[in-house]
Amino acid sequence: MRQGIERSSFRAGIELANLDELSLKFVVYNQVLSDNDQGASALPSERDCRFGRWYYAESTRGMRHLDQFQRIERPHTAVHQQGQQALDAFRRRALEETLAHLGKMEEANLDVMRIVAALIREHEDAGHARKAQAS
Repeated sequence: MRQGIERSSFRAGIELANLDELSLKFVVYNQVLSDNDQGASALPSERDCRFGRWYYAESTRGMRHLDQFQRIERPHTAVHQQGQQALDAFRRRALEETLAHLGKMEEANLDVMRIVAALIREHEDAGHARKAQAS
């Protein structure tokens, strides 16, 4: 039962963090679509968003050896960088460049989501292996 609760807690935490990453994309699109660059703010860094706080937290130390966990950092950073570059390009009215950065932001976010799904599987498989060893 405890392992079931731990799995659910892990899944909920990572999915909540991933939803927050989607809200970051919403901020980017909202600023571009509203055409309101008055007072547009900078995006949070990859360490300051909820996903980054989860990823770099002490509580994830036990997962840092997992292959999928290690693969997250690069595309997660790219989501932030490409989103910010899209906003910067939009402020300069460089629309082609804006679209290119939005596309790269989307690709990076899809990579993060794929890796997160694989990480959940890897984490659950590791939990099943630990359970089997304990039996």
